[in-house]
Amino acid sequence: MKRSAVCLFVMIAIGSLGKLAGSVAWAADPAGGDAKGKSDNTDTTDTGAAAAPAGGDTSDALDLSDTKEKAGPDEAGAAAVKSSSTLSWQDIVVVPRRRFLKSGRFEFAPFTGVSVNDILIRHYVFGLDLNYFLSNAMWIGLQGTYYVKELTEREELIGLQYNRIPTLNKYLYGGALNFGYAPIYGKFALFNKNILHWEIFASGGVGVTQTEIIPRIPSDATFKNVSITPNVAVGGRFFLFDSMTVNYALRDYIVLDKFEPTNRMPGQPIATVKANAEGKMVHNVMFYVGIGLYLPTKFQYKTPR
Repeated sequence: MKRSAVCLFVMIAIGSLGKLAGSVAWAADPAGGDAKGKSDNTDTTDTGAAAAPAGGDTSDALDLSDTKEKAGPDEAGAAAVKSSSTLSWQDIVVVPRRRFLKSGRFEFAPFTGVSVNDILIRHYVFGLDLNYFLSNAMWIGLQGTYYVKELTEREELIGLQYNRIPTLNKYLYGGALNFGYAPIYGKFALFNKNILHWEIFASGGVGVTQTEIIPRIPSDATFKNVSITPNVAVGGRFFLFDSMTVNYALRDYIVLDKFEPTNRMPGQPIATVKANAEGKMVHNVMFYVGIGLYLPTKFQYKTPR
């Protein structure tokens, strides 16, 4: 009986000591490891836990790192856009600059046209303008013209209806020194796809025109005149390419001409006929179209937008 009681006491004592030893070990290492394991697994370069302030709450450090992690991609994206993009307010152009610069360039402008104000005789003109542009809006130039005449049906009807033959002159050649100025420059959308630039100009100058009388009696001799010819014009240009335009104009040539005298006698010497010629001022209004070719073919902007 005694031996059984002693054995029971010894077993209870051993169980109590085992529980006490387990409690002490858990208090020393709550993670279930020992100090040696801790020192072996700790990375001294890891800033995750080491960033916590000494003696402070680690929640601040965790919140800060979380904020940095959230803001990082946005800041990196903004920096990438800023470094890779060259856009600025200067690249936003509200009013585009001129499509075409003419200053310091020559224009070779062949043209053709027809008279519009004479019902008895019609003239077709073939000519060339050679202009030098002092600026984008002003130029000085020379013009040469060649005329081809055509009598209209009205001229024949007058002879039949009134038994009269009209006194007419035909134009042969012409030349002038002209000045031009373009006060209006604009643009418009062509079929809502392309922007077409244009300008309107005024021009004036003075020159000479060679004319020849059309005798009322076809067998009579003729004479020619060299007449002083001021001119004025309004017109415009459409800018197509860097070196080409389409031009149009309505020009009034004010010819101070001499006509066959009405009292001319058959067989009269031509010198006497010319001396008795009647001087008159005639408006020869021509409408013509042509193209402008520019040299140099390229131009360069000298000022920013």
